[in-house]
Amino acid sequence: MSKRKPDLQKIVSLKRQKAEQDHAIAQKELDRVGLEARRLVETLSDLDKDRDDVRSLMISHQNGHVTKLMRDIDALHSSVSEREAELQGARNTLKRAFDSEDRLKRMKD
Repeated sequence: MSKRKPDLQKIVSLKRQKAEQDHAIAQKELDRVGLEARRLVETLSDLDKDRDDVRSLMISHQNGHVTKLMRDIDALHSSVSEREAELQGARNTLKRAFDSEDRLKRMKD
């Protein structure tokens, strides 16, 4: 008995499901990185509010805490840009998958 060829509709549906999963993962990763960036910015802002406590500000600066926060924030902003590009790519793949499903449905009608 020969194997039956996979149904084109099923293949397209599976590709759409994979595209939806990739899109959701990319969105969650972007949200996570954005939240971490906002947390670091808030931490840096809190240090700025403590200007009255010059001694603690000087110690933070001397120990490189402020510099490290700035580097971490810059790295996260770069990561956010990368994640946005990944999300856009996943969104485009998802659009193509939906378009393929629509075309198949129109062909059947």
